[in-house]
Amino acid sequence: MKKIGIFMSLLMALTLSFCMSLIGTLTSGHFTVGSWLISFAVSLVISLVIGLIVPMPKLEAAACRKLKLRPGTVKANLVSALISNTIYTPLLSIVMSVIMVSAATAGINGEITRTESMLSEVNTNMAAANEELETAGETDPAKAGELRARIGELTGQYNELNGKLAGLNAAKPPMGMAILVSLLWCYPSGLVIIFIVQPLYMKMLMKKFGPPQGVGGPHIVRRPPAH
Repeated sequence: MKKIGIFMSLLMALTLSFCMSLIGTLTSGHFTVGSWLISFAVSLVISLVIGLIVPMPKLEAAACRKLKLRPGTVKANLVSALISNTIYTPLLSIVMSVIMVSAATAGINGEITRTESMLSEVNTNMAAANEELETAGETDPAKAGELRARIGELTGQYNELNGKLAGLNAAKPPMGMAILVSLLWCYPSGLVIIFIVQPLYMKMLMKKFGPPQGVGGPHIVRRPPAH
């Protein structure tokens, strides 16, 4: 039943990509609709490529035969879900983490650039005010008072911007930790999702296209023995 295999791969790719990208972006702490859409699109492509390259039915069938599990049972479904989850989820988690961290870091770097530009402007104004103060300090006491007040204001701005710059640098998310957190959330979530939806999709496809001959998991198709 080639149609069943194709539709199963497509349905699982859509489901896993949607759920994993949503979980990954929400747990990253840097969720935006744009970053989630990018993550979903990339995850979908990766899932479809994995479905085309990796012989998932053969792997699951071999594992179930080795463990002597009857197809359609809870244990067989769990083994199939575990194999699919182990192949799909870690790669998807890593890719999503890279996307999220890269997007967050790019935003922070942009803010750092703007803050550094403001610091440079404040520095220039402070230097000009100090230079003017040296000239007017003795000849124009009133002007000197205004300049000292201005320098004090600029100094406050400078310190505030320096503090903001330090906070921005500290806010850059570490890639390794982001990947670890994503895996800790996505791996068990993926296992539960696959375990639940894979048999449901198979029942739906069997009803539509007819039951396949095979064992080894919800979307395993085994050729009939030769006579």
